[in-house]
Amino acid sequence: MIDFEQDNGTTRDELVQRLALMETMIAEGRRSTGRHGWIFVMWGVLYFAAIGWAIYLPLARWAWPVCIAAGFFTIFIVESRRKRSNGPSGNRSIEAVWRVMGTAITLYVVAAIFSHHAGSPAYVAAILFFIGMAHATSAFILRWWAQGIAAAIWFAGGFACFFFTTDAELIGVFLLAAFFGMILFGLYAMWLERKRAAALVQHHA
Repeated sequence: MIDFEQDNGTTRDELVQRLALMETMIAEGRRSTGRHGWIFVMWGVLYFAAIGWAIYLPLARWAWPVCIAAGFFTIFIVESRRKRSNGPSGNRSIEAVWRVMGTAITLYVVAAIFSHHAGSPAYVAAILFFIGMAHATSAFILRWWAQGIAAAIWFAGGFACFFFTTDAELIGVFLLAAFFGMILFGLYAMWLERKRAAALVQHHA
């Protein structure tokens, strides 16, 4: 039989191979997210730390810049060591999404704090929408419902900030989003990756 050629010269077998490649890339992207699940957990913990510092410790304006810088520094150190040991890893598209979001939110937070515009409901809502957008973009790329739920949590938190506007309410909304949409998501991603790795070991045993 002669392979059916489409108008653009692509055969059915080539289309099937491309679809298989896309599925493989999506699966690898999810595995990469699982391997980097600790980063989500770390950011969630740092959000709690920054808020605690801003409320209970002196030099409150430095809380967010210092905690964000600590997060980026930790990621740089860990990933640099990992690359030296195992070579490059991860999904470039997903990494790009989070690097751009991280840069944007850092500039936004630092500018707002030092210009004394931080703390309003709109300011807090924007941060939640920033993070939700990164989760949503990753969820679309990876076709992953779990990360879509994480995005929905952050979006819902951003929406809620316009209705729960006292300082205590805004802090509560942000911490709930950080716990469910960052820490629990990171732990879930790590659990899935460990489960997959264990299944793979048993398969080859």
